[in-house]
Amino acid sequence: MKKHFIFLGAPGVIYYSWLLALIFVAFIIGYESNKSISYPAIILGAIFVVIVIYTWLNSYFQKETDDFWVKLPYRQKFKLQSLEIKCQWKAFVIYKAKSKINTYLFLALKRKKK
Repeated sequence: MKKHFIFLGAPGVIYYSWLLALIFVAFIIGYESNKSISYPAIILGAIFVVIVIYTWLNSYFQKETDDFWVKLPYRQKFKLQSLEIKCQWKAFVIYKAKSKINTYLFLALKRKKK
């Protein structure tokens, strides 16, 4: 089963900063335009929405037998050395994951199993 997440730490800050910069530029272009409909702002906003949906659908980790695999939107799928729960509160869980090179933090929503 795939668990979608928001990745935290330095990689998350860099990735989401660029993503938020895109929507801020769209708002600035929209507000500074002297036309009632600003097509460049609408196009940038649409690109933002597409990237957000792509990020949500392509950021996941899953367990296959005894191995955990992670997929980030800007990387190929890779294997984790370990995955542990660092903190949890209500429906939110923060996982600490170690790969060969880096350590990642993921914020995931915990869903009730039916």
